[in-house]
Amino acid sequence: MVEEVDKQPTSQVVKKDKPNESATLNKFRETIKDVLEEITTLEVNTIIVRRISVDRYDARDFYENLLERLAYETEEGLQDVKRSLIERYSELRQKGSAISPSELERYKRDLERYRCAERTFNERKNSDNPLEIQQFEREQKCFKDLSNKVLKLNIAKDEKGRIITDAPMIRYFRTLWEFEQMVLNGEQIYAQTIFQLDGDLTNRFVDDLFAPTRSKIEPKIAQLILDTHRSALVNAEGQWTKLIETCVNLVKNLIPYRIQ
Repeated sequence: MVEEVDKQPTSQVVKKDKPNESATLNKFRETIKDVLEEITTLEVNTIIVRRISVDRYDARDFYENLLERLAYETEEGLQDVKRSLIERYSELRQKGSAISPSELERYKRDLERYRCAERTFNERKNSDNPLEIQQFEREQKCFKDLSNKVLKLNIAKDEKGRIITDAPMIRYFRTLWEFEQMVLNGEQIYAQTIFQLDGDLTNRFVDDLFAPTRSKIEPKIAQLILDTHRSALVNAEGQWTKLIETCVNLVKNLIPYRIQ
């Protein structure tokens, strides 16, 4: 059986499965457009790290771990957990002897977890070490920023309650995950370059790189950081340009396509 396409002569026909192929192609076009929209900015950061983490990125794990951190490592989250435990305690008291052993055990376990988390939070908040206080405050600001960016998203979930990730969300979460890892590991950006597709270029450098008299960074190390950053920028800009060109050429080649 055949169908006419775009009122073409009956000699130009396709099988019924062609429309499905066309839908797939259109979806691929939209994906390429999304990628182009999200790579209009090149950002290169040079970071000095004490160790290289072996943690691997996973969008679902990042989201679930973030919810745990927001609940047990922030003041607002701990207050929410406390209110929930108070409500559960009231419900258990009303049940009296009807409480099941497993239900009581879960409550005790959750209560102990809350107490440990609250104790750790207060110890870090009231630390006498200025560096520990500084790191604690950085983490709290990080969690607040991540909360504002993630919890307001309309995230689809499957029947098991796990988030359904698509390509844009995976890329978006990766950026947030890298930011979180940097803060949690106490890392610092020493040099940053942001290059916009419209030509705007922004360079940021830690002032210690240019103040040898008061800086803890030796001049040779400072120069090494600047040279490394410059080299990374050249390489990143070349790959960024090739990626954009590849995506643009794909879109150009797909636009004139039509089913015949």
